[in-house]
Amino acid sequence: MLMKKSIGVALACALALGAWSGSTLATPINVGGVVWDPSSPLDLTVQAINFRESSVSSVGNVLTGYGQIASFNGTNQATFCPGCDLNFTFQYTVSNITGNQVEFSPGSISFFVDNTSGFNVLDPTTAGVGTPWLTLSGHTGSFLGFGGTAQLFSTINGTVTQPLTGSTGIGFLDATGGPAASYFQTHTQADGLGGFADFTLNSEFLFSIVRGCSSTPSPDPTNICHYPITGTATLIGRTVPEPGEMGLLGLGLAFLGLLIRRRRKEGEGRA
Repeated sequence: MLMKKSIGVALACALALGAWSGSTLATPINVGGVVWDPSSPLDLTVQAINFRESSVSSVGNVLTGYGQIASFNGTNQATFCPGCDLNFTFQYTVSNITGNQVEFSPGSISFFVDNTSGFNVLDPTTAGVGTPWLTLSGHTGSFLGFGGTAQLFSTINGTVTQPLTGSTGIGFLDATGGPAASYFQTHTQADGLGGFADFTLNSEFLFSIVRGCSSTPSPDPTNICHYPITGTATLIGRTVPEPGEMGLLGLGLAFLGLLIRRRRKEGEGRA
């Protein structure tokens, strides 16, 4: 009875150490000037604004775009990227169009830390600038209502070339490159095929030509008139637990193991 009671106490201590480490010892992570708190109740939520993208019309077309991260776990740019911009570029290839449903594969998103804070949504050349921070590669999955598998699924309100308000997208991504990648390789997002991705992407977008641009997009990707579609997007994932947190939990479990072994030896000695 005493042995069982001691083991119970040790197990409680181990779990308490893990919980205490997660709630009180989690410190903000800083990667290349981007700072976030892995213990935040919103971890991990990354929101983009002011993104612009090109128009597509048929299978094989490449969707390209760019934008800026405005919120990281609920904090604004001045908090998560003080003195810098976290901007991004992306591209996806149209793999299937069925009615108002568009599927894309392959795809990727690249993030950059720009210490000049020079991002300007009206100037596409200010995106993709700075130090590479994170690369997300499309993860193949399945989504309810779509017939095939893809990395990004879009439901269009309006036409494919000119989507209206209410057009949405959802996709799956894996952290595959950049100094921040190892913090997000958690495989927590179900992909609909029995596997897990690191991130789920949700977006809303609509056709909105910049004033001064014609209804026919410019063929020049450095020109704002090449990107007649605007929108917002949210990335959902999870941050890998900090080494310190896991270490304390491991310490508690190690203590539990030592106590069990000691009690077992004492029992064998009495026998």
